[in-house]
Amino acid sequence: MAVSDQNTRILVTISKETKNKLEMLSTQEQRSVSNLCSKIINDYIKSKEVESLCE
Repeated sequence: MAVSDQNTRILVTISKETKNKLEMLSTQEQRSVSNLCSKIINDYIKSKEVESLCE
């Protein structure tokens, strides 16, 4: 599947156990693993941005 001009692809190495957990969570949330990872990363970035505003 092609990646749009607005996006980029990254490679991440995780344990099989973590991948299995991500697959279970993504199924529960009706998301792909990739989409769930993107959401997790975006949520983390937003939380850090909020933290830096509060300092």
